[in-house]
Amino acid sequence: MSVDLGPVAIEARLREASRLAGSLRPEKRLETKLDLRGPAVAARLRQASDLLELCRQLRRATDNL
Repeated sequence: MSVDLGPVAIEARLREASRLAGSLRPEKRLETKLDLRGPAVAARLRQASDLLELCRQLRRATDNL
């Protein structure tokens, strides 16, 4: 595997890394934090459980086709 080390390629990779890391910047860090209070965690667990049940229902429905 060879990696292009030309200035244009390096600049493109750095720009992409910067774009992907944007949410890690201090001014945006609070936007990415999860609410870890009990009610918020419970709500996310309920949502995950509901989505799992929906997937199971869809699977059962497709098995009967």
